[in-house]
Amino acid sequence: MPIAGTSDQWVPRGVHVLAAEEADFFLPLRRAYHKFGNRIAQAAARHVVRRGAEIRNADPAAYARFLAAWRERYVWLDKPSMMNIETDAVRTRAPVDGGAAPIPADWFAPRDSEPQGVVFYVHGGSFIIERSPRITSLVARFAAAAEARVFAPNYRLAPEHPCPAAVEDIVAAYRWYRQRWPDVPVVALAESAGAAILLAAMQTIRDAGEALPRGIMLLSPWVDLSLQSWSVVQAGLAGTSPYTMDLLSAMVHLYLQGRSAVDPVASPLFGDFSGFPPVLVHASKDDILFDDAVRLADCVRAAGGNLTVRFWMDETHVWERMHSVKARQSISRAADFIRACLDP
Repeated sequence: MPIAGTSDQWVPRGVHVLAAEEADFFLPLRRAYHKFGNRIAQAAARHVVRRGAEIRNADPAAYARFLAAWRERYVWLDKPSMMNIETDAVRTRAPVDGGAAPIPADWFAPRDSEPQGVVFYVHGGSFIIERSPRITSLVARFAAAAEARVFAPNYRLAPEHPCPAAVEDIVAAYRWYRQRWPDVPVVALAESAGAAILLAAMQTIRDAGEALPRGIMLLSPWVDLSLQSWSVVQAGLAGTSPYTMDLLSAMVHLYLQGRSAVDPVASPLFGDFSGFPPVLVHASKDDILFDDAVRLADCVRAAGGNLTVRFWMDETHVWERMHSVKARQSISRAADFIRACLDP
C-alpha cells in the first residue's frame, strides 16, 4: 500500500513500499514548522563546523579540546533520554562468561521476556561521536521489541582514529562473538554512519569466508561518503533536513583523512554484496540520506541479494530515536524482521 501522498509511479526503482501512513490534515503546518527548525539547526551546525575548522588550522591541540567539549555538550543535551532505558531493557552481562570483548561493549536484555538470539548493534554518530544516550535508549527499545539480547560494541572514533579503525573494531567484535557463541543466531543492526561501518565490516567477514549474520537491519543508512546521492544536495537546500552537504563533508574529512571516499572500506556502497543475507532498510523521503538507501537497494539486488527499503514521509534522520507513533511503528516492524531472522 503506498504511503499517503505518493503513487506507485513515483516510487524509486529498487524501493518496495510497505509502510502506510494515515492522512495528516496538519501536514502543511507541520512541514513549515519543521523547515523553520531545520534552518536554525543548519545555521548552528555551520557555525560549529566553521569554528572547528578555524581552530584546527590554527592549533591542533586546541582543536582536540574543542572536539572533546563539543562531544560532552552533545551527550549532556541528549542525556534525559537515558531515563527511558530501564523501562524497556536492562544492562546485563554476556550470555555466559566468554571473557572480555576486544573493544568496550555493552549488553542489553529485555526486562519482561526471556531473550532469544542476539542483535549485533553498530551505532552511528557521524563517525566522530560515541553512542549517545538517545541511541542507547533506542538500543534498549530494540532489545524489548525483538525479545533478544543486544550486543553493542563501541568502536574507536575519528578524527583520533581515522578509517578503517572503526571497521577493524567491528570486525574484531563480531569475530569474538561468533567464536564464543557460534550456535546463537545473530542479526546485525545499525543506524546512520554505523551502517557504513557495519556493511564494510560484513564485506570483510564475507571475503574471509566467515559466516554472516542471518539478517541485516539498517536505519537511515549512510553508505556513500563521496556524497553523490541527489538527496544530499536536495534535502539541505529545501530545508527538509537539519543536515547539509557541507556538514556531512566535514564529517567525511575527519573520518577519511586522505583515504578515497569511494574505497569500499569507507563507502560500502561501492563494494560487493554477493552472498549477503536478507537486508531491510527503513528510511524517510525527507532525510538527507534517503537516496543512499535507494542506491543500496539497487546494488544489493544487482548482486542477487534480497533487500527491501521501507520508507516513510516527513520523518527526520533516524526518527526511531524519538518517542513518537512513527518511531514505535518503525521499531515494531523492524523487530518483526529481526525475530523472523532469529527464529528457527
